[in-house]
Amino acid sequence: MPRTTTARDRKEQQIIKATEKLVASRGFHGTRMDDIASAAKLPRPNLYYYFPSKRAIYRRILTDLRANWVKAFEQIAVERDPKEAIRDYIRVKIEYSRKHPVPSKVFAMEVIRGSDMLTEDENNQIKALTDEKCAVIERWMDEGRMDRLDARHFFFVLWGATQYYADFEQQIKGILGVKRLTAAQFEVGVATVTKIVLKGCGLDD
Repeated sequence: MPRTTTARDRKEQQIIKATEKLVASRGFHGTRMDDIASAAKLPRPNLYYYFPSKRAIYRRILTDLRANWVKAFEQIAVERDPKEAIRDYIRVKIEYSRKHPVPSKVFAMEVIRGSDMLTEDENNQIKALTDEKCAVIERWMDEGRMDRLDARHFFFVLWGATQYYADFEQQIKGILGVKRLTAAQFEVGVATVTKIVLKGCGLDD
């Protein structure tokens, strides 16, 4: 049963959303608590009731994003049909880019910076989960259910293609000549990426 959203939850989300936008445009070190308070429309002292520091807010952003990243990975399960699993994974990833472009940009900036805000244990968890899902891809290949390829580079391609819709949203809008991306345009993206990836895996119709 889903947990009931409390007033504290809503206030924390208000602070997190404000911080995401600031960090995505200014970077972590270019964002001050005063900026966050102003963007969240709260007195600065109130921020410390919910988060002890700017770092704590930032860590929460990364933790929430990692949780969604892990949830998307659930689509890649050995008992599933490879074609359906990969298709669903692409859709979930692009849908996340559509609904949550700002935290995706924040995470991209963190990786570029060297992931120094992620603990060694968190980075090891990401690697372990990726290794686990690569083993699923490799098993499907061993069973002749998809063409052979390098599983890790397969995921690099998927991440690059799906997260591009969030991380380089401005470039996409400029090339398409629109002020905002519509659900229909994201559907074209899903269909295009899916077709290319499935064909490359020998899973096209």
